[in-house]
Amino acid sequence: MEHAADADPRCGLDLQHDPRVECRPLSPWRMPLLITPRDDALRDSPAAVADWYRGSLPALEQALLEYGSLLLRGFALRDTADFQAIARLHPEHAFGYIGGATPRRNIDGKVYESTRIPPSLKIGLHQEKAYMAHYPRKLAFFCKQPSDSGGETVICDMRAVTRRLPPELVERFRQRGIQYLRNFRRPSADGEPRNSTLREYHRPWDDVFQSDDPARIEQLCRDTGLACRWLDDGSLTVSHVGGATVRHPATGEEIWFNQLSTQHNNARSMGVAGYEYIRLLYRDRPARPYEVRMGDGEAIAPEDLAPVYDALEAEEIAFPWQRGDLLLLDNIAVAHGRNPFQGPREIQVALFD
Repeated sequence: MEHAADADPRCGLDLQHDPRVECRPLSPWRMPLLITPRDDALRDSPAAVADWYRGSLPALEQALLEYGSLLLRGFALRDTADFQAIARLHPEHAFGYIGGATPRRNIDGKVYESTRIPPSLKIGLHQEKAYMAHYPRKLAFFCKQPSDSGGETVICDMRAVTRRLPPELVERFRQRGIQYLRNFRRPSADGEPRNSTLREYHRPWDDVFQSDDPARIEQLCRDTGLACRWLDDGSLTVSHVGGATVRHPATGEEIWFNQLSTQHNNARSMGVAGYEYIRLLYRDRPARPYEVRMGDGEAIAPEDLAPVYDALEAEEIAFPWQRGDLLLLDNIAVAHGRNPFQGPREIQVALFD
């Protein structure tokens, strides 16, 4: 049973007048906007859901601008094919997940697994591919199987986070930019780290770029706006200098948009034990898997990021998945992450431009 607020009259264009659905914020939060079916056909027929979604796209887009996240619950979405039918109604993100940070495989068409990061680890709040020049405008998550415990896809209103941040911090990072350095180890065929977590944390470049041809990888780096450099140990380091904020293309709002908090090496982002393990393991190696600096290359002190972590934690929302849920996110306005979990879990994702 959802303890939801009264129906919201701002529920986007025609959604509040659509007799087939009901929409209201998922209590006790303002977001996500919960959309549930009133029409039996939407509960029973995936084809009816796809038809309704197609016809309701303008209203859904306006509601997404208002709320940043929409949760469709109770609709006839049962498997990957049903999710794929919805994903096809959006423009696919260019380059898919080429050059992405976390390990994930393509399942079918536009649909990917959410991540292979071990279930014991929390994935910090972030906006997808904010460390690259080209990033998806929207994301959709589909819950094929919720975990026995934990495993929430946590979300966070980044407009609210931006308002919480000290103006002088925002201005400093806005002026100087952010440099992302990511290192990928030599191909997996050359041997795997024994530690399973490290295998996923420090990925091989043939997996990241889906090619074992160095010339092809260099071209993909050029296409995606990454500088690249081959190191003597056979690994590849890519870099990109991005901004700390972006203007939302539809609303014009300036929003904190980067991955400082997840790609900076410090005890708050990695945990004390994890940070110490990585620090010792990579002290004599030419590069760490992730590193983030000021745009001019100057190091960033962990204490400089404390207000960012405080703001993210203050705005974090975690609600339990239900089988068949579909969560649509504005990737600029809303960050996402994942709580640790136990038991089988299958969350799928699609990236849209």
